[in-house]
Amino acid sequence: MAKLNNREYTRQQLLRYAGNLSSFAGVTPIEYTQGKSRGVRAFEVRTGGGLEFTVTQDKCMDIHTLRYRGVTLSQQSKNSLTAPEYGQPIKGDFSSSVSGGMLFTSGLRNSGPDCVDTDGSYHPTHGRIGATPAENVCAEARWEGDEYVIEVSGSMRESALFGHNLLLTRRISTKLGSNELHIHDTIDNLSPLPEEFCILYHFNYGFPFLSEDLRLTFPENRLVPRTPQAAAGADEAEKIIAPEDDFFEHVFFREDMAPDDDGWCTVLAENPVLGIGSYISYEKKNLPLLMEWKSMLSGDYSLGIEPANMYIMGRKEERENGTLPTIPGFGRIEFNLKVGAFDL
Repeated sequence: MAKLNNREYTRQQLLRYAGNLSSFAGVTPIEYTQGKSRGVRAFEVRTGGGLEFTVTQDKCMDIHTLRYRGVTLSQQSKNSLTAPEYGQPIKGDFSSSVSGGMLFTSGLRNSGPDCVDTDGSYHPTHGRIGATPAENVCAEARWEGDEYVIEVSGSMRESALFGHNLLLTRRISTKLGSNELHIHDTIDNLSPLPEEFCILYHFNYGFPFLSEDLRLTFPENRLVPRTPQAAAGADEAEKIIAPEDDFFEHVFFREDMAPDDDGWCTVLAENPVLGIGSYISYEKKNLPLLMEWKSMLSGDYSLGIEPANMYIMGRKEERENGTLPTIPGFGRIEFNLKVGAFDL
């Protein structure tokens, strides 16, 4: 049954009220026309239950904006949404091109700082996949019995002549009246040889949802600061403060995160002043680590909740550390995540 405004409807009942559901729920293709966003194609999704989000077709099918009941939950960098051409692998240029957003994907051959690998190949900060346009794109809203399903999907290829051939296929789905979206990803190694790979889901909360009123709850875990600055702030890792003009980012590794009985880990963020909350859930099986990124810097105010399959040290250092995963020849690995919002 489709649920809307605390009422349940069959398909026939709902169609008596609305012959075309796109007036309040569904998916709409759009294209940006100005500034650095010019030419970026995307999809606007509305569930009818208060959840709205934008999926960028030309940037890895990532989620740029997320709103709940008119409140923006997602962060956006000073750069705003940038077109893929601004994400070219130029050393030191990442901070001038990154868009932020509710989700940007890091990988598939590097995550974390840029590096020059042992074979001399250059790998930009957070890899290339986040600036890769999708192919085989599909967007639809359809009835499945008495459920109205809204779904967008596409594939992003990272490959090289005489080299790797990795395909990331993403499906983002939700339902009429739902306040939750599901992300289902697969990475296929289309080569007969094993391939090193990495993936990090960089979810980012921003103002006005992110403020000193926000309360965070993590499953039981072991907190490991990445830097001396983070170590100094480890006792307040869950505390969100007002913006500071001289704040240096704090990054924490959260190891040994305790999953629920179904193998999922859930991080809660609640803002009692706004009366709403949000959560990020992920299946731990193929995402054993979580990073917490606190940027309380004025103008760059953000909170990153980042499930990953490795540490964010860069490709070369990950290999040397023994933490760079490998996907077998012609192998496939799946990832499942959820993002939701709720009233307090």
